[in-house]
Amino acid sequence: HWPLPANAVRRALEAIAPQGELAQAKQQVQNEIDALQSHGQLSLQLRTQSEGLPGFGDNYTPGTSGQLQTPELKGGDQSLSYAARLGGKFEVGSNSLSDANSGIGTDKAYQLRPEGSAAVLSAWGWNLQATSQRYWWGPGWQSSLVNGSNNPAWTSVGLQRASAAPSASPWLRWMGPWNFDVFFAKAQDPITVANQPSGFVYSGMRLTLKPQPWLEVGLSRGLQAGGAGRPSGLTNLVKSFFGQEVNQNPGDPVDTSGQIAGYDARISCPQSLAKLAGGTCAAYTQWMGEDAAGQIPLPFKFMSLWGFENTYANGRYRTFVEYVNTNAYSLPWDNKPTFPGYVNGVYSQGYTNGARWAGSAAGSGSRVTTLGWMDAQTQTTLRLHWGTVG
Repeated sequence: HWPLPANAVRRALEAIAPQGELAQAKQQVQNEIDALQSHGQLSLQLRTQSEGLPGFGDNYTPGTSGQLQTPELKGGDQSLSYAARLGGKFEVGSNSLSDANSGIGTDKAYQLRPEGSAAVLSAWGWNLQATSQRYWWGPGWQSSLVNGSNNPAWTSVGLQRASAAPSASPWLRWMGPWNFDVFFAKAQDPITVANQPSGFVYSGMRLTLKPQPWLEVGLSRGLQAGGAGRPSGLTNLVKSFFGQEVNQNPGDPVDTSGQIAGYDARISCPQSLAKLAGGTCAAYTQWMGEDAAGQIPLPFKFMSLWGFENTYANGRYRTFVEYVNTNAYSLPWDNKPTFPGYVNGVYSQGYTNGARWAGSAAGSGSRVTTLGWMDAQTQTTLRLHWGTVG
């Protein structure tokens, strides 16, 4: 689950006491958090405009970009605190489907975005925040089916739990460490498909929990509401948020929104199997489908992701194999005809921001397997993809 508040990561690190090389690794992560909060950051990417398949933490921009971020300004005490910083990203137009128009703007040759900016007020264990950031919701390394690294930052307002600690309530202790995040943003979406409602409102919602040391679970949702020519306003947004008048039949009132929702899980290997793998290992899956359809407002018509990962050499190296199928009815036991996901009759351009898929970078109607290897110390990744991009 990413992003998490920096202080949530800091508190989680303080709760563990590793020995030897792992203690050095813990200190290194703590130093990185200190540096991110107390120092500014300047990064530059020099790259051709050819497309790739961005995964976790990758820059989506097919072309050259530069990003600046100021140090964090913070104050207050444990009961009420604040934090803020400014950020900006200047990039070659990331919309590969449009003819680059000269100038700076949503559908121009260059974009200037406030990515990395944040203003956060923290009280009673919750963060009320206005941010411009990218997300990674799910256990995958190559794909997130709901909110991934392939699209520009969502400039949004939202609410997030300030920590990932277990709840103090005896009624909620079963959840283990948990976090909740919800935000509302307006898509910066150039039109590449006719009749797409421009300027729609996007809302993302995610609950993560770890009820057992070996089990992590996530519940996610993404909705598109409003936009040019669509029902809009606060009433429509509230209906969308509560799943009312979604996926309507012909003759019913107009759809309030387009929505996807679903589940993910990551299961760690038993120690005996982990030893055979040389370190740690885990299997994971994510299912995302249409939300609030039919008589029971639960998602169905799932797109799916399946993966297995292992680490070795005290976590320095990680390998993974991951398969993503972004067609509806893609679960192995589904017996209905498949069709491309992420697109519906309400938002014909699909589940996009900046004219880029907001979920898996493979986009709609794809079947892709990825074999990956990562070296955390040298920040090196090697990946082999095979399959079909729809």
